[in-house]
Order: sequence, then C-alpha cells, then structure tokens
Amino acid sequence: MLLTYFSFSQNQKDTVIFDRNLQEVTITATKTSKFINELPIPVTIILEKEVQEFSASKLYDVITKQTGIVSVTTKTGTEGLQMQGLDASYTTILIDGFPVIGRLFGALDLNRISVSDIEKIEVIKGPFSSLYGSNALGGVINLISKKQIDDGPIINTSLKHASHNTTHSSLIYKYKEGSFQISNSIDYYNTDGYDLIDSDVLSTVNPYSNYTFRSNLKYALSDKLLLNTNGHYYKQEQINITTDSSVLLKGESNIKEWSFGTSAKYLMNSNFNQQLEIYKTNYRADEFLNTEDGVLYEDNYFDHTLLQTEMKSYFTYKGLNSIVGFGITKEELFRRDFSNNPEQDLKFIYGQLDATAFNKVNIILGSRYDNYTNYTPVVSNKLALGFPLTNKIQINGSVGTGFKTPDFRQQYFDFTNSTIGYIVLGRDVAVDRLGDMQNVQEIVPFSELRSPLRSETSLNINIGLRYNPSDNFSFDFNFFNNKVNDLIEWKLVATGKNNINIYSYFNVNQVETKGLEFNTTYKKKNTWEIKFGYQLLYAYDTEIVRNIKNETSYFARDAETLTSVNLNKDDYFGLFNRSRHMGTAKLNYHLNDKTDLNAMLTYRSKYALSDSNGNDILDAYDKFIDGYSLCDIGITYQISALKSCQIGVKNMFGFTNPEYISNIAGRLYYMNFKINFK
Repeated sequence: MLLTYFSFSQNQKDTVIFDRNLQEVTITATKTSKFINELPIPVTIILEKEVQEFSASKLYDVITKQTGIVSVTTKTGTEGLQMQGLDASYTTILIDGFPVIGRLFGALDLNRISVSDIEKIEVIKGPFSSLYGSNALGGVINLISKKQIDDGPIINTSLKHASHNTTHSSLIYKYKEGSFQISNSIDYYNTDGYDLIDSDVLSTVNPYSNYTFRSNLKYALSDKLLLNTNGHYYKQEQINITTDSSVLLKGESNIKEWSFGTSAKYLMNSNFNQQLEIYKTNYRADEFLNTEDGVLYEDNYFDHTLLQTEMKSYFTYKGLNSIVGFGITKEELFRRDFSNNPEQDLKFIYGQLDATAFNKVNIILGSRYDNYTNYTPVVSNKLALGFPLTNKIQINGSVGTGFKTPDFRQQYFDFTNSTIGYIVLGRDVAVDRLGDMQNVQEIVPFSELRSPLRSETSLNINIGLRYNPSDNFSFDFNFFNNKVNDLIEWKLVATGKNNINIYSYFNVNQVETKGLEFNTTYKKKNTWEIKFGYQLLYAYDTEIVRNIKNETSYFARDAETLTSVNLNKDDYFGLFNRSRHMGTAKLNYHLNDKTDLNAMLTYRSKYALSDSNGNDILDAYDKFIDGYSLCDIGITYQISALKSCQIGVKNMFGFTNPEYISNIAGRLYYMNFKINFK
C-alpha cells in the first residue's frame, strides 16, 4: 500500500533558547550539558534526521533500530524494550526529563509515544539509579522536544496513509519572540490493525486510534529567572475482541494519560544556579468485554498517579561541575485486581561531581539516597572514568549500582484466572487471602510470606574503547557486565479447592548478563556513510550455572531419540527471550545533489520464550524461535530547497512469524512528500 506524507517546517539548528549549541551533546546522562565524546559512559544520540529517514511515527520505530536494543512483547501484548539483556521493567523512559508512567507487567508501551515533535533521543546504557532512582537499573532513554532559535512562527503539518488503512497526521505550531517561546503539537494515529492468521476469527492487532497533544512554554522573566512549563494529553480507543472457552467476547479498551510540569530556574551568578520542578502525571486504562448477548463479562481498570517535586542546585568552579538535588515523590494506584488502593511515598537526595583531573582524566562520581515508606532505604552509586591515551584513542570505564523496588502488582495483586485455573496473590496480601480460603494445601510454608519483598539490586561494569583514526572513521567498543540480585518472580505456594494452583512473588535468585557491543562509522564527505553495530550477549541464572558446575543433575528429553539426556554446561543456553547475537548495518548514500539512498538491515539470532521439555530451564533441547533479518530501504529526492519526496519499503523480505512474533506485520511500502517553510 502506498503512503503519503505532507510536512511544513523550517530548517533549524540543534539549539535551545537558553543553552549553547546542543548538537552531539547529551543532557540526561549527567543532568548537565556535556559533549557526547567527553562522556566516559555508553551513550547513543539519535538525531531528528535518523527519526525521519524511515518515516518513524512512534518510539518503537526508532529505538529498535539501535545496536543492542530489542523490542519484546509483554504478557499484555504491549511493546517493551530490552537493553544489555535486561528486561523492559529496568529502563526509565523520560520526555524532556520527566518520567513516563503506566507500566503493564513492568513494560511501557513504546507505541504510546509519538516522535513527531522530537528533536533527538538520548540512550544511556547501564544503571543510573545514582540520578534517577528505581527503574533506572538497566538504563535511561530521554526524548527531547524540538526547540526553536529564530523569532517568528513556524508551522509543521503532516499526513500519512499506510497499509491496514492506517492514517497518521500531525500539526506543530511554534512561536518565538525574544525570550518568549511556545510550542504546541497534536498527533493523530488511526489503524484497522492487522491479522497474521487467517484461520481464526481474531485479529493479531485489533483496530485502534489515538491522539497526543503536547505543549511547551519558555519565558525569561529577567536575566536571572527562567520559567518553563510543559504538558501533554494522550487518548487511545481500541476495539477489544477475544474468546473464552470458544465464546466470542467483544468490547473496548480506552487509555487516557496526562501530565503537567513546571520549573523555575534562578541564575544567581555564572557559577551557581538553582532549579525547582513540580510534575504530576496520571495514566488511566479501562476495558470491558461483553458476550454476544450484550451481557457484561469482564470489566477492568488501571489508574496510576505520580506527583514529584524536586529542587536542584548547580555549581561550577574551575572545571568542576557539581549538582545536588533532593525531592519527594508520591504514587498511588487503583486497580480492579487489587485488594486495596496502595500508596507509596519517597524522599530522595542525590549529588554528582564531574571534573577533569591532571588535565586529562574525566571523572564522574555520583550517589543517591532513596527512602521509601515501604522499603529499606537504598543508596546507589556511580563512578565513571575517561582517559585519553592519545588524541585518537580514549579508554572509558564505569561501575555503578542500581535498584528496582517491588511494584504495586508484586505487592497487592489479587487475580484469579478462571479459564486456565490459577490465582496470583501479591506478597503483602497473600497470607490474609490464603487464610480466608478453604481446603488449601500448603506447598511453601506460609511463614515465608510474612516478610516483605526486598528491592532488586544490581552491579554494573562497563569498559569501553573509542578510536577515531580520522574525522571520517570511528570505532566504539564496550564490554558490559550486569549482576541482578534478589530477582522477583512468582512461584507456586499452595493448591486450593479443585486443585487450583496459587502463586505469589519471591526474591528467588541472581541473574547475570554480559557481553560486547561494537559500533563503527565510516563516511566519505558529501557522498556516503556506513554504520555497523553488533552485540554479543550471554544472559543466565547464576544458580543454575553453579549447580551444573557442581554436577547437579539437570535432564532434558532429546526430541529426536526420545531419550533422557543429562545436561552439561554447554547445553544450558541461558535466560528466555534473549538472543546471543544481534547486528545492524546502515547505509546513507548521496547519489547526487538531489537524491539520497537509505538502507537498514537488522538481525536477531535464535531465542526461546518458554521451556518446552519440562525441566524449567532453557537448554539446547528446547524449541527455539529461528533468527530473522529485517531490511528497510528508502530513497529521498530533493525537489527544491524546500520540497522533497521519499519512497521506500519496510521489512522488504516480508518476514512474519504469526505463532510467536505478533509485532512484525509483514512488508510495508510507503511514499512521503515534505514541504518546509516558515
């Protein structure tokens, strides 16, 4: 299906109203402005140009093209992401520095987040709990909205029509006059969904539509006092069709999300400034299902609210940059499958030093103290060093600790699946609920459920090498190792009436992910640029590895010989839903003054989603999902200085795997048309 795109905008530099040029600069990593090549930690900057090269609409379209980042489907069907082999629940996602909430089974749906008005995306790999607290155990992704430097109005509009009767349109209005700047954007997305399996009555993705409104205002009251406000509203409606015991059920699911943040920055002098931020956000999801007779079958809701206040102080003196911050956060969640409405309060304080020693070694040292109402206080630390061996070679190293508190679901869940026949109870309600049940057979002593869950903690080490033999050629190596302790998982605790299984959550074991990331770029000025990326990943349960080394017997059934096999260490593959190898290759070729070719190839090697031979571990005799490749190609033609058109194809090979991979819909063709003007 052909797809058209209309856009009206103005070419502009990567600058902001009050800061210096931000091109190739990251703000998120240290909460201060710093050139990316100076950072001794693994950071990737995705510029607006890369977002536009393949007509990306949502964060999912962009972030999954990066080395070492995989999109994974959660139990609810939403799209989460995996970095350095760590689950989606361990990554914090921010928009202009403020957190996005509304996690289902620990993951944020990447298709909720529009990138129409995004200037760049910062990706920091490794724990940054020393600045951002819980959920930053695996990394941080920050989306930065477009900024404006020239005075006057700018209007950007777009319209896209795609396969599956998909429509995507956006309107962006920006205005700047002196120290006043305002930006408003609205983004609309509608699709009929798609079906990868023709033999059943259900669609793989049901029809849905959503729109996003964002607003940002900046104003300098004086030379020393700067104000900034931003807000957003998101709404989605989706048809909900499923089956239960061969009974067709129909209904709707609706999502509403809003946020509002404001900050005041006071510039006391050239070396010291303070900033106060207040931010509130709410995520609400409602869904219902009716029988074909119109009788209500199921009705669910999920209502999450976060309020955060933070004060930050910045100090600079003779090359020493420091930041001290403190604040409070309040969270509450209302959910049908909860026995009560939980609340959680947090008080935190953090500090960070960024300095250069001996005119060579860049040092970043940070620490944060988090004091929750329900958990033991946690201290998170970060130390990073960057040392230039020569003008072309720099060695980087970092070590940091991270943590993730048990979420409300792991504490207060009270869920019964009557179709399959099981019950899941949060740790804080399990003892009382089990006491109310009759004919319960104890499998795990109930006394073990009385102690609260502990926070998951991690230790991360990154060692990197950057080599730039010339201005046109660069290499970037990074070795990483993550150890996550007290991993929270559910396990069987009892059986109830009619032998129904009852589960609850426990701190069970330690997992480790380690490997290598490699990226290289070579470009010939005004002609072409090529990039390669590769990740080697080993992810495993350390207890299983230790048991195998100690000759503990694990058995599997060989599918060919139907005999039982005693596993050795080479037979243990590791954690589920992890691929050993990943790769990306990207080409930008400037054919002539008017024509550019863009091509992207991504590869993911085999992985498995579940144990298929009954021994509860992933081994060489389990059923794996075969590796696959995706190829995108686009050609852009510059009609004039202000007009261009683009044609291309996504997933050119037409790869699909309906049984296991629901988020790859097949081949998609598109055509874009763009007009830029002020």
